[in-house]
Amino acid sequence: MLLIECTSVCWAEKAWTLEVLLETCLGVPFRMQANEGLDGYRFTLPNGKTFTFEDHFFKNNNHYLETHFLPKVVFFSKKTDTVGLYGRDHLESTPEGLYCGIDLVASAFFMLSRWEEFVVTERDAHGRFPANASIAVKYGFLNRPVVDEYASLIRHFLLQLGWNEPFPAKTFTVVPTHDVDHPLLWWKPMDRLRTLAGSFRREHPLEEIRWWFRQSHDPYDSFDELMDLSEKNGWASRFNFMGLRPKSSDAWYPLDHPFVTSLIKRIRERGHFIGFHPSYEAFEDENLFKNELQSIRDVSDEAVFTGRQHYLRFAVPETWNRWQNAGMQTDSSMGYAEIPGFRCGICRSFPVFDVLKRKRLDLLEQPLLFMDVSLALYQKTSVKEALKQAMALRANVEKHGGEWVVLWHNSSWNTPFWEPWKAVYKEIIKNTT
Repeated sequence: MLLIECTSVCWAEKAWTLEVLLETCLGVPFRMQANEGLDGYRFTLPNGKTFTFEDHFFKNNNHYLETHFLPKVVFFSKKTDTVGLYGRDHLESTPEGLYCGIDLVASAFFMLSRWEEFVVTERDAHGRFPANASIAVKYGFLNRPVVDEYASLIRHFLLQLGWNEPFPAKTFTVVPTHDVDHPLLWWKPMDRLRTLAGSFRREHPLEEIRWWFRQSHDPYDSFDELMDLSEKNGWASRFNFMGLRPKSSDAWYPLDHPFVTSLIKRIRERGHFIGFHPSYEAFEDENLFKNELQSIRDVSDEAVFTGRQHYLRFAVPETWNRWQNAGMQTDSSMGYAEIPGFRCGICRSFPVFDVLKRKRLDLLEQPLLFMDVSLALYQKTSVKEALKQAMALRANVEKHGGEWVVLWHNSSWNTPFWEPWKAVYKEIIKNTT
């Protein structure tokens, strides 16, 4: 078994980060041992060979939740082909093995724990931590799963020094998810007339009106099409529904409506999953969160264990704790609304960490990597450019055998605006094996 020695300062933080890097990413078991005389993290293989990463952050820092501990100099290491958030760009061979100047543990902990979002108080109009406030966006590495890259560097060092245990295979997986903000556009005949009337305010009203008249059924009822695409490629979709709440709530719809109840049953029968999508208001109301979740569980024939925050409204670490306390297994909210990419620096599910209680939680985070509206509405890119960016991100996930988590709303399908974007979704979830 791999032995890792380091000082006992911030032991819980170090142990959790190494668990994600080694066990979650590589499938490598390890044990830790305190060594107060070390200046770094020493990895000792069964054959006695060692490699060391410098400790620049936790060595003398037991309390880190302050802005002056944020990375001050981010460097792109040519020696290791990784991004260093703490430490220095240094790599050398020693008689015992290898020595690296990057503080790998602190860099990975920074991305995974999202403690950056706790100490940086900037928020957007929806109370969200904005992408442009993040170190990853400021320094241009949001498109890289840097934590997976750190794990790959460790794997490279292990093999270079004679590690002879097999690494479990990591299989690339597409995870199609669909947040159901509006199951239908037209709940009654008058709604369709309102849609047609609204077309007169568009740039090409006659073309849009003709488009709407050609639709034989509700444009937001794309559920069977989305399930067909997932099944064709061998995936299972996750449909995150909102619970019962007052009509004054954001994106309200009647959960007990016959269309909705039959839809949930059909999704289950076809082998797909029902998830939870707490309302806009539930972000700051724990009782509302619990009541909405219970209403989803009441109408579902099977357990509801996963989901995503509406509008990606998230507070570190409060939201993770709320999901865990409600008995949920997986959250998938950690993606930026404005820009696709690796908000947590990783492309696979991982156990999360509470930076206030300073302990590992049982809840898993399955980071959201790409969302339909990010490029179409926030960035206003072309369909061609969006596909190019999405496929580049997907290629990075494939490289690391990760989980390509995609959010495509059921409402982003059969409308004049979204019709051309269908090609993007069909391509980015394609099974190429």
